[in-house]
Amino acid sequence: MFYLLSIILLIIIVILIFIILIQKNNFEHNELDNRKKLGEINNKYSVCLKEKLELQKKLEGYKEGEKESNFTNNLIEEKDEDGLIYFGKKALVGDYFLPSSNNTKSVLESLGFEVDVVTKSEDVIEKIKSNEKYDIIFSNNIYRDGTGPECLKELKKIKGFNTPVIIHTVSINQEEYFINKIGFDGYIEKPVSVEKLKPILEKIFKN
Repeated sequence: MFYLLSIILLIIIVILIFIILIQKNNFEHNELDNRKKLGEINNKYSVCLKEKLELQKKLEGYKEGEKESNFTNNLIEEKDEDGLIYFGKKALVGDYFLPSSNNTKSVLESLGFEVDVVTKSEDVIEKIKSNEKYDIIFSNNIYRDGTGPECLKELKKIKGFNTPVIIHTVSINQEEYFINKIGFDGYIEKPVSVEKLKPILEKIFKN
């Protein structure tokens, strides 16, 4: 009798140990997944922060206390001889960093564009899915909810989509990568200016 009880007790102990090991393994697996997700979030945040800091360095010409519009006017430079040559055309700008999006918007408006600005890649996609019509789209390279290449990929999945998409980014000397490898229709480094933008627009709207 004692021998039988000992065997039963041993079996129970083995089962408990087995259950504990399974739970421990599941816990470690879940913890690993959580750490991986947290790492991805931190990496995305770090890239956003890095881009923001790099752009802020490029915007050092914006003096303390000076109105943002005055600084933007400096970046607009000389207005095209033909005036608002793209009057009647509409542009969508995706950019989460306000000084940058305001600058791009002002430069485009100086050339006659009507401009909408959104801060998320999902908003860019939703605008197109909602059948809003644009002649050109400017997409940031990094969003807080994704990347420019990911945004472009989703846009190209939309039936009938054929709007030119320009990548505007602080990443320098990356035209070959963004155009030939990723598939953007144009590449421009921030901060955007008329001087940088005109050759791209002339190529896009050459007809």
